Amino acid sequence: MKRLPLKTATEMGRLVVPLGKYLMSRARGRKVPLAVTLALTNRCNFRCVYCHVPDLEHGEMETAEWLRAIDELSAAGMIRASVMGGEPLLRPDCGEVIRHLKKRGVHASMNSNGWLVENYIEDVAQLDVMCISIDGPEAIHDTQRRKGSYAKAVRAIELAKSRGVQVVTMTVVTPRGRKTIDHVLQMAKDMGFRAHFHLEHDADCDADKPISPEISDTEVRGLAGLLLRRKREGWPVGPSTTFLNALAARGRRLHSCDTCFASRYFCHVMPDGTVVPCLLTHREPGAVSGRQHGYVEALNLLPQPQASGCSCEPLQEMNMMLNFRPEVVTNAFGLTGRSSGAGGAGLG
Repeated sequence: MKRLPLKTATEMGRLVVPLGKYLMSRARGRKVPLAVTLALTNRCNFRCVYCHVPDLEHGEMETAEWLRAIDELSAAGMIRASVMGGEPLLRPDCGEVIRHLKKRGVHASMNSNGWLVENYIEDVAQLDVMCISIDGPEAIHDTQRRKGSYAKAVRAIELAKSRGVQVVTMTVVTPRGRKTIDHVLQMAKDMGFRAHFHLEHDADCDADKPISPEISDTEVRGLAGLLLRRKREGWPVGPSTTFLNALAARGRRLHSCDTCFASRYFCHVMPDGTVVPCLLTHREPGAVSGRQHGYVEALNLLPQPQASGCSCEPLQEMNMMLNFRPEVVTNAFGLTGRSSGAGGAGLG
């Protein structure tokens, strides 16, 4: 039997106790904050064509409040945390948040546009996974995001990898960029990371709005088919085969929100401390203030979202993992396929 890489085996070993607690809680019908997104800020130094997050409310918790939230959530079973924004590195205390997560034994990832990584490389170096946005070749990437941002993203990838941080990328698939998948995969192969792909969702983060309306159903299925072929060929494709097969078969909405594990085993903490199932359902009337009720109790009070659903890869992969789909689990730890890219998928 092939032996697991030491880093992977160690990471899986750390999950034994918390996963055991999760299984017991699930059997008893209790909620557990297994994976939590910490949105430190809605502020961003970009104005990407497909995103209105910077236009959301800007109320933000102080550093001490975020640290208390981490203490409470980790004590209740949080295994993974994804630090996000906006652009999280706009907050000078981002590194303190990351270090506090690691102090509590939490697997820490961060999503970033890469612009500020060189300035904060010592903070980034504390992460388990760094997810950098790459939308295609330089001309497309800079047009959709910010002039000069492609070069900054490439530099961020190089710096993070030089410090031993696992790097993945996320490509928002837009009408302009959908034909550049192979460019991103070649880049991933050359630089040694895994590439993830996400259909363009509503700019206002509304799960009831159409998903990638300018890309046809045939093109969505074609995208999934291309990524499946590339994964079989050994290219560093991040999404699991299970997810890609579902996307090819069911299209842009994999299932409705009423069957999602968001609000039960993972959730999203907004910059002001409001707890919501996910960013795509942040307008839900059942959103609960973690500052007022405490973050574990806020999760307990969250109703099941009733929106139309999504095809958001990280959320869908988490659902599939919690439904005990084995290939999704092995893919997350980099144990499937012949990819020469970096290890785990990073579900943040």
